[in-house]
Amino acid sequence: MTNQTERLLEEQYLNSCISIIKKNIDAYKKEIEIMSADIEDMYDRYRHDDPEIFTELSNTITMNENMKTALRKNRRALKKPYFGRIDIKDHDMEEETFYIGKGGVMKDATTIMVVDWRAPLANVYYENGLGECSYIAPDKIKITIDLKKKRTFEIDGEKLIDYFDSEVVTNDDLLTKYLAKNKEAVLGEIIATIQKEQNDIIRKSPYRNMIVQGVAGSGKTTVAMHRISYILYNYAEDFKPEDFYIIGSNRILLNYITGVLPDLDVHGVKQMTMEQLFIRLLYEDWNEKKYKVIPCDKRNYRKGTYDWFQTLEEFCSKLEAKVIPQEDIYLNDKLLYSSEQIKGYIEEGKRLSIQTKIDGLNQRVLNKLKNEITGREITYTPEMKKQLVKDYTKRFGEKKWKVSIYDLYSEFLIKQKEIWHEDIGIQEMNVSMKEFDVYDLAALAYLYKRVKETDPIREAHHIVVDEAQDFGMMAYSVLHYCIPNCSFTIMGDVSQNIHFGYGLHDWEELKDLILTDRFDNFGILSKSYRNTVEISNFAQKILQKGSFSSYPIEPIIRHGEEVSVTECHDEKDMLNQSARIIEKWQQEGYDTIAVVCRNAMEAELVAKNLGKRITIEESDLEKAEFKKGVMVLPVEYTKGLEFDTVLIYNPTSNNYPEDDGHAKLLYVAATRALHELTILHAGAVTKLI
Repeated sequence: MTNQTERLLEEQYLNSCISIIKKNIDAYKKEIEIMSADIEDMYDRYRHDDPEIFTELSNTITMNENMKTALRKNRRALKKPYFGRIDIKDHDMEEETFYIGKGGVMKDATTIMVVDWRAPLANVYYENGLGECSYIAPDKIKITIDLKKKRTFEIDGEKLIDYFDSEVVTNDDLLTKYLAKNKEAVLGEIIATIQKEQNDIIRKSPYRNMIVQGVAGSGKTTVAMHRISYILYNYAEDFKPEDFYIIGSNRILLNYITGVLPDLDVHGVKQMTMEQLFIRLLYEDWNEKKYKVIPCDKRNYRKGTYDWFQTLEEFCSKLEAKVIPQEDIYLNDKLLYSSEQIKGYIEEGKRLSIQTKIDGLNQRVLNKLKNEITGREITYTPEMKKQLVKDYTKRFGEKKWKVSIYDLYSEFLIKQKEIWHEDIGIQEMNVSMKEFDVYDLAALAYLYKRVKETDPIREAHHIVVDEAQDFGMMAYSVLHYCIPNCSFTIMGDVSQNIHFGYGLHDWEELKDLILTDRFDNFGILSKSYRNTVEISNFAQKILQKGSFSSYPIEPIIRHGEEVSVTECHDEKDMLNQSARIIEKWQQEGYDTIAVVCRNAMEAELVAKNLGKRITIEESDLEKAEFKKGVMVLPVEYTKGLEFDTVLIYNPTSNNYPEDDGHAKLLYVAATRALHELTILHAGAVTKLI
């Protein structure tokens, strides 16, 4: 078959597919219109005492929502119905061709035009080269096949631009081609270029815990979001969108990473910062008008450690021993409930709160008492029985915990200050109980669960933590305790831990905490797809200035401009040069541009002054959202984000001293750019560069 004939056949299939999608869209629109009218009519006829109409109404609403979902999928598929093709042959059938896209496309009830990328069969496209291979069918049966062809398409605006066969063009070649585009175009091609090591992580069982160490630009966030989409598609009976929590370190990052979810057919997933999650776990015990969330003070780094969690555990154990009497309980001379029974109940109910144990022990003793006095009218008069029941009802304590968890936490902190008053890791501890950082909130959540909780509320079934190295073991220990029967996907890079004393410098303690099942997994993503070779080499040299070990980085070979480091005369010259560079980038077609400053105060000032020369997007960190245009951000807020081009503003020796923490900080700033990185400084540039 000639190349021209083959291209003609591919164009014919594309046109046929687009025609079917358009017919589907028209059909769904008509169905939705009819159903909407039916729903309106049923609402008019609805009476509370008419169960038939209620059932019909509920079913029609559900069908209408399903139709709307199908309409969205087909509209999304219209411009690019598919990105891949596999030709396979198994031992029992003729050779078959399957096209793979972001969503499935059906011609009719039995004819598949496009296979959804999340389907088991589509795994062949991501996992295998040509030749004999296998995939696991939905019924868990392993099917061996011969992969004859693997093809990737470039389709734009309903037109076939080009296609590439795997035996002719490698996956890395395709990636290089896609990565040369601007950020928006790159995001559009992600599903087509998922790599084998990324695909392995996406398709791991959601019932197991997983930690992923991924270097800057390795696609951690993309993998995490595709993993959620994959789980919801393949485990629909066990996982609903509301069963997922996505946890990030700030609101801009959360907005950025979840922006891709609707395109992956994922709606309704909860997203929150770690602080917001711990506040959620406090339930009614939080008053946002009374209390304030503050950043961590690096002088109090001890609060983020696993040791701190163990100290809090010990505090609660001592509290429990103090408030729950463990001596034998008698009725006159008869033993009602022994000390061994009390201790046994406490031991068996390790995960129960102190209040729940009090309630349970009270009930057990009361039951024993009633058994003892029932029917014994001679020994115990009705009045005596009534008094005995009253006396023994609260033998272990009241039905409601009366001490505030804030008072308990204050007591705990004061004790720790007394013990560690010479230690820099705790000496600045605030015990005002008005302002709380993420680790204070974690401690309060633990205290609530460990001490007060009597009616557990169902939380997430699966939690995805992005930029996981930002949080210390205290946070993970509390999560692990407070949300039992939950699995985790934890994504991060310990080389990007910018929180100095806080955060994770390695994964070992976290592995010990959550990778306890033999099927739990630690994955490594070492390829960097974001930066050009020039930017990647520049960033790695920054890391090498630190005394810590780091995971090796394998950059995809994509060349670009050398990193530019320019000294300016003064602040005014630096602002003018910044404006000129940004205008040049915009003329070259770059959509997302970041000016990275050392801290929030500098970012606010630069945004104000630079805004007099060029258009700047919203710079208030409480309101800002990731979008096209120029963003001026403190370096810590760029974590997890990527931009077409980045300008690092004034990285002087004062802003970035030559130490491990600042090496990681500057490394983060340097690895945000897809295409170009420029550094402007006035005065002595940091020795890390």
